[in-house]
Amino acid sequence: MFRQTETSMWNRLATVWQHDDSRQASRWDADRAPGLRLVLLWLGMIAPLFVVAVRMVQLQVTLRDDFATGFEQTYEAREEIPARDGRILAADGSVLAGETERHELQVHFRLVQEPADASWIRREALKQLSRLERRDKPRVVAEETRVQQQREELWSRLRLLTELSVEQVAAARQAVQQRVVQTKQAVIKQREQREAAYGNGDSLTSLGSGAGWQRAWDRVRSELTQPPSRPVHSGPIAEEEGFHTIASPVTADTKSEIEAHPDRYPGVRVITLRRRAYPQGELAAHVIGTRTPLSPQEASARREQQLSGNARLDEQFEGQHSEQRDDRAGDRVGRSGLELQYDSHLHGQRGERRLVKNRRGEVIHSEVLREPQHGRDLVLTLDADVQRRAEQLLDEALANVTLAGTTDNESHQDTAREATCPKGGCLVAIDVHTGAILAAAAAPRFDLNLLVASDANGWRDVLADPRKPLFSRATQMALAPGSVFKIITAVAALESGKLNADAPLYCQGYLDRPDQHRCLTYRHFQTGHGEMRLADALCRSCNVYFFTAARRMGPQTLADWADRFGIGQATGVDLPSESHGRLPSPHETEAGQRRRWHPGDTLGLAIGQSELLVTPIQMARAMAAVANDGQLVTPHFASASGPATLNEGPSFRPVFAHPEARPIEGLHSSTLDRVREGLVMVVHDSHGTGFKTVKLKDVTIAGKTGTAETNGADHAWFAGYVPAERPRVAFVVVLEHGGSGGKAAGPVARQFVSSLLELGLVTPSASLARE
Repeated sequence: MFRQTETSMWNRLATVWQHDDSRQASRWDADRAPGLRLVLLWLGMIAPLFVVAVRMVQLQVTLRDDFATGFEQTYEAREEIPARDGRILAADGSVLAGETERHELQVHFRLVQEPADASWIRREALKQLSRLERRDKPRVVAEETRVQQQREELWSRLRLLTELSVEQVAAARQAVQQRVVQTKQAVIKQREQREAAYGNGDSLTSLGSGAGWQRAWDRVRSELTQPPSRPVHSGPIAEEEGFHTIASPVTADTKSEIEAHPDRYPGVRVITLRRRAYPQGELAAHVIGTRTPLSPQEASARREQQLSGNARLDEQFEGQHSEQRDDRAGDRVGRSGLELQYDSHLHGQRGERRLVKNRRGEVIHSEVLREPQHGRDLVLTLDADVQRRAEQLLDEALANVTLAGTTDNESHQDTAREATCPKGGCLVAIDVHTGAILAAAAAPRFDLNLLVASDANGWRDVLADPRKPLFSRATQMALAPGSVFKIITAVAALESGKLNADAPLYCQGYLDRPDQHRCLTYRHFQTGHGEMRLADALCRSCNVYFFTAARRMGPQTLADWADRFGIGQATGVDLPSESHGRLPSPHETEAGQRRRWHPGDTLGLAIGQSELLVTPIQMARAMAAVANDGQLVTPHFASASGPATLNEGPSFRPVFAHPEARPIEGLHSSTLDRVREGLVMVVHDSHGTGFKTVKLKDVTIAGKTGTAETNGADHAWFAGYVPAERPRVAFVVVLEHGGSGGKAAGPVARQFVSSLLELGLVTPSASLARE
């Protein structure tokens, strides 16, 4: 028998790779401990899951509020509260300037777009489905088809509601889509140019250099910290997610229908736009003026003026006060007339509302930060019926032609009269005691709506009219007054003591020479007026009488009295850009030197010629002073103001404070009595220059005719007041290049006074009624 030991076997298999390892096995040897191997495997699987679980607990417990805040987060938005501008009302309450509303039908672009955007159709379909239903592809397709059908049904309802044809709606949709496409192309082009200019890989220029690990780290950092590069054209533009006008204007019924049934008209809205409107058209156009939107450049200029603290605006905004206003592009501001003069009074100041919205855009809270301040109404002294009649009379006068050879009793020049047609006219009527303007008519005129509505042809015609219909003649037309100025010459002569109203002065037909400074009667009949007293000289408009008066008192006395009557200075009427006219004086200077004054200048000034220029409003004011015993009133249009809010109530009518009438210094009632006597004779004496053309049988008219000579056709004037016994209304009629004052302006004055009688603004004279 063979003997076998415990440690080895002699006949065991052996290999060349077998080693005799006498070391003791380790307890951590995974190869020799399968259990340990399983434990390590499970730890490798469970550890990441544990980390995920810990992170989930952190998100649910620790960071829950942070994530919930994102969904519950709100944001604030500011919304404008529109305010209306005040109206301008005539004395009888008729609206001369107001606001009109225009409704526009707007549709979301995705509904306008043709063919419809597939991604939008899909989004709209998915909104109608639950999460489980969205996995059902046939269901999704069916819902997309239904959205498309609803889209077509919507347009059918809109066509029926707006009464537009299929072609009209299609044209409107095509125009909108073409405009949006062009806008998007322009935006894409801008983005491409910006990308080309700046590039999008400059930050990675360093990635190509350095060690490998550095390049890898830079790449990781850039991927984590920089936004990904996207195509330039990615994403919709604002116009693709906004509303666009399809029909304008639409009726209020259309607006009510859409607002009452939003479920039937999804993606459709009606907006309301306001614009200034002048319902009376041409009536008192130069007085009312215009109100138009600010351009972006003008709004920017106003903001700069506010920031600089300059309260005085330039010529473009003269008369406005906007230092406390938030004027923006598109806001309407006064440009001329009363719209400009009382812009701060008429202008409505928008309010502001703070809206708190959730992430879905729903309003959860609203707060008014600033109440809108509506503009106040402006009530005028202007009588709409009187104004309308005055304009009609001027229009008729401008259509009349004064025949060649027509003469008057006032001209002193030996010039032939040609056939004339007035180039323009003006009629101003004021209350002799208060200065309230009852009418300020001008011709030609323009329709105020031309400046707020697009009418290229009408605007072109106005600009091409050589008679200048945009010219405000009542306050800006300065002309020689002719013989109507003899009223002031008579006052100056009496107050200076150089002339006695009852002392006769002989008129031989000329002053010094038969060929100069003559009366018309001498030119035609080779004879003068004979013995003339003041009233007779006014009645017959004797030039020689007033030449003599001026020569006796001198030019400075005459100029001083003209100045006291407000000639050559602004009347203070509440209209912008009033002309001062011109009052020549021997003491005035030119280029720092006293001007040369000739004797002929004194004679010309005495009869309203020379370099004297007055406006119709100045002459009406002077005539009112003669009628009211020497009180110089301030002509004005504004009478009262309406409330800005309903809380003020209908009884709130603040009255504008205008300067009180001031007495003319040194003027005596006895002087005015003698002058007024002559003014009555002008119309009611058979020798008067206005007897045949001005006299009425029902009321006593006092006034003076005037024919102001020019290089062309003469200017025709008539200035007067009624009733002569108890004056109430002073008025002036001027026809630019109209010819004879008595023959051209006189008939207009007579018809105007007749209209005042018909309207009850003046009453018949008791003395004439007895006769």
